Amino acid sequence: MKKQLMIGMAALTMAMAFSPAHAAPVGGVKSAREALVEYSKQIKESAFGKGMTSKGLSAQQVKIAQDKIINELQLSSGKNNALSMALKADATKSTQRLDSLATIVAAKKMATEISKSDAAEGQSISNAATATAKLIANSSLTGARTSSKELNTTEMAEVTAALNKLESLPETILTSFSKAERDSYTQIIERHDAILESGKKGSSEEAFVDAIMEVKKVDRTKALEIVKKLKECV
Repeated sequence: MKKQLMIGMAALTMAMAFSPAHAAPVGGVKSAREALVEYSKQIKESAFGKGMTSKGLSAQQVKIAQDKIINELQLSSGKNNALSMALKADATKSTQRLDSLATIVAAKKMATEISKSDAAEGQSISNAATATAKLIANSSLTGARTSSKELNTTEMAEVTAALNKLESLPETILTSFSKAERDSYTQIIERHDAILESGKKGSSEEAFVDAIMEVKKVDRTKALEIVKKLKECV
């Protein structure tokens, strides 16, 4: 299992940053992960109670926790509405998404502390956290279409799987990526969001492929290779 996890992480970081080897210092990663765990505990207990998860809460309790967490993110009203929609769009993912948003809030608080000693690293984590919140906000669009003019059915399915995979890995992205890898991820997700906002693409999947092409300066074939690596990481 550990070997599979390491292989998956290598594939994920290589895909997002074109880096043949993950270069984040072990000590720094451990420190960041531990800090995020502690901040996450505080945020989740504040929002969800002692259970530290939205699972099992009443609809009213979930709504209160949801509003509290979304307000903490300080996004635009449009993105707040999109997050609310994403949390309702798929009942099987609502708990994961709300718990992930709590982790993102924790990461932004952690970033503030890190910035006191390393401004660049703190800003990088904060930017990645905001981008991940936008990824979740746009998640209700993932899989909404199964085919397009630009991607065939198989390609669409692979991009959908890659977007779902990224959505499930906020802690990994925020604490296990090096700054360069994290910043590359942020650029792609922000560009994906901007393309969706423009309305120029018919699907989230098409927008994601275009975002990779633009940020990494590669053609569609290479972008789809990156997508496949993301889909297969475990």
